[in-house]
Amino acid sequence: MNDALQFLWPSFLVAVVLVGIHAYFGIQVLARKVIFVDLALAQIAALGATVAFMLGHPAQSIATYGYSLTFTLLAAVLLAFTRAWGTRVPQEALIGVIYVVAAAMAILLIDRAPQGAEHLKQILTGNIITSGLNELAVIVPLYAAVGLLHWLLRRHMTGMGSLVWEFLFYATFGIVVTSSVAIAGVLLVFSFLIIPAAIGVMFGELLSRQLAIGWIVGTFVSAAGLAASFAFDLPTGAAMVCAFGVSLALAGMLYPFLRDNRRWAMRSAISTARWIGAAILAGSALQLAAAPRADQPLIDMAEYAIPSLRALYFTRAEATTFADASEHAERYRREAEQLNEMERRNRTQGQALDDFSVARISSFMKSYGEMRKGEQFVMGEVRARARERVRWGASFGLLALSVLVAPVRWRRHQSTDKTNKQLPR
Repeated sequence: MNDALQFLWPSFLVAVVLVGIHAYFGIQVLARKVIFVDLALAQIAALGATVAFMLGHPAQSIATYGYSLTFTLLAAVLLAFTRAWGTRVPQEALIGVIYVVAAAMAILLIDRAPQGAEHLKQILTGNIITSGLNELAVIVPLYAAVGLLHWLLRRHMTGMGSLVWEFLFYATFGIVVTSSVAIAGVLLVFSFLIIPAAIGVMFGELLSRQLAIGWIVGTFVSAAGLAASFAFDLPTGAAMVCAFGVSLALAGMLYPFLRDNRRWAMRSAISTARWIGAAILAGSALQLAAAPRADQPLIDMAEYAIPSLRALYFTRAEATTFADASEHAERYRREAEQLNEMERRNRTQGQALDDFSVARISSFMKSYGEMRKGEQFVMGEVRARARERVRWGASFGLLALSVLVAPVRWRRHQSTDKTNKQLPR
């Protein structure tokens, strides 16, 4: 646990700083209704980094940062003028065009590069897990200066403003985005910008409360994403983006209970859950009737949770065959894992095996894998034949269950309609 904290702590501090500045800009972006301006500026910054990459500059060099910042400031000039175009063409459409063109130009540039795919992945997802005190020493003074400037000029920045104020907003925003993309990547920077701000605006009225909510949510979600990426060995940027997405979904589901009619929200949630359950049951029934030998996700999950359910449609011979195949498959899996663990232990302890031993272990593992696949094939065939035999009865049973799960109000409407049809006119 201590090792994990020591490893993740610098990255967490960087994430907190990024949340702090981007939550503020996110609230401003939502107020201006230019939601995707961050993606556009981030992609412009990525285009500048791609140009520097093609010219031979290292990814984290000052020259690369200079190219990104120059491209971003040029885009800021263009975005400052798009406010005037908004009377004829929505500014969001023009921002989308900027993003698409910048992305296409970046792809054209790296198409022939030997490491182009890796460079594109780095731009999109970044590598926040490797960031630390060196990055903090750069971004903290920079973001503090930008925040101070916006605090001094906040009255001008929140209004429509003149062309100068528009350029100042987009220029400072571009500086922040350029610095952030180099650390966290395009996708994570967009998540830092929009999701904490959206949750803050959802539950707060005043700017101070919106910022507080956004900062608290962003901090906890960043910690959760980093912890999940470490625990499950996942790409850090992608894991944090998914964590932010889950947080927004949870906030959206909680909003009716916290800020709206709670009784109506509860009824709606229960009704929606029952409709979803009824639809899943009906879909599973139709799938079982049409293709009984195909995979049945709902039935498979139910049998995985409660294996005794197979006794409802397995004969005694089928149950015995399935149990024997399952036991053998599990034994082959354990044998393969033991060999793999032995090879890993010898390698990490400095007692590397000779080529003959490695080849022998590889051959055994391959054999165990093939035998396990054979047993799994037997299990699948037994299960498919049993389901094919009971397809119609089980399908009708699932359909009847879906009708029972559906909301009572819908069933009452159905019965009322039938009664009205039977009455004489």
